[in-house]
Order: sequence, then C-alpha cells, then structure tokens
Amino acid sequence: MQQKLRTVPNLADSSLVHQAALAAGDDHFRSWQYNVADHLKDLTTEEVKEVIKATANPFAVCFEHWIGDFNMGTGIRNANAFNAKEVFYVGTKKWDRRSAVGVHNYTEVQWISDIEDFKKLKDRYVIVGIDNVPGSVPISTYSFSENTLMVFGEEGTGLTPEMQSLCKDIVYIEMFGSVRSLNCGTASGIAMYQYINSQRK
Repeated sequence: MQQKLRTVPNLADSSLVHQAALAAGDDHFRSWQYNVADHLKDLTTEEVKEVIKATANPFAVCFEHWIGDFNMGTGIRNANAFNAKEVFYVGTKKWDRRSAVGVHNYTEVQWISDIEDFKKLKDRYVIVGIDNVPGSVPISTYSFSENTLMVFGEEGTGLTPEMQSLCKDIVYIEMFGSVRSLNCGTASGIAMYQYINSQRK
C-alpha cells in the first residue's frame, strides 16, 4: 500500500479564527501570538528580558551538547518556564532552536566550548548531575542547594564521565514503567520543578 504524503501547515500563519479574534481585540488570543504570559504581553522583548532577569531563581542549568540533541531546546524552554538564573550548554556550538519555540529570544543561552571552561562554574555553583548512573540518589529525597547548577546529558549517552567527575552529587528521577531513561527535555522539566518545590519548603 502506498504511504500517504503528510502535509505540514505553515505555523507562521495564524488560523483564520485567531486572526478574527485579534482583529476583534480579544486579549486572550493576543497573548498566544507572542507566546508570553499575560502579564508580559504588552512589553517589548527587551522589557520581558529585564523582568525575568530581575525575578530569576538562583539556580542554573547546563546541557551537554557534543553530538547534537533536539531535546535540548525543550530543556531551554523549561529553564525559561522555571526562570533559571543562567542557562549554559557545553560542546558543539550550533544547536537546533526549533524546539525552544522562541524562548531563546528572552532567555540568554551561553555557550561553553569545553569541559575545562565549564570547570570555572564550580566557583559559583554547586554542580548536580541528573542521570540514573550507579551511585546516584533519588531526586524525591534530595536536598538541593539554593545555588545549584543542574547538568543534563544527551539522549542515549547521558552525562559524560568527565562531567560526572565534576558533580558534587548525581541524582536520578524515579520511574515506574519499562523505559530505562528520560531525554534531557523531559528530565529537565521534572528536575527544575522539584528544585523549585524544594526551595519553597
């Protein structure tokens, strides 16, 4: 049987319903247009960046990016959602921005070329790896330091041995199905949520 060709819509164009709502002054639809929270929708990009910088939480995140992982963009989006103070990635400079869905326009993403440069962050943060390697501890009972830097590895490889050696601790996310691991996009959202909740207690 011949496979059907899939058609991909032009996501740059708003739907007719959306366009009509915008023309009618529907603010609820207008906030979708720029993909920002309602209280930020009337601000410029620079003003949004100033607000989230002023209200940032004191943790940071870093993604290893040696091979190239599309999921990293989701992790960066998560970092914006939980308002991380800083966002880094170490390894290959070029990354696929599509899965970040424009969030990199508001959250600065800082490139680190190699592990030696990454080591400098140990002076500012407590480095905690997120991976299910031997010796890791469950995230549900882990006490995060306020100035934590969470590090995530790539799909299929996890944290490199060099990165693991720089971590004060490595924590794993408990899972209850058949899969062995989660990609960095999913894992980062869970880890940042856990961090935020732990700091509120």
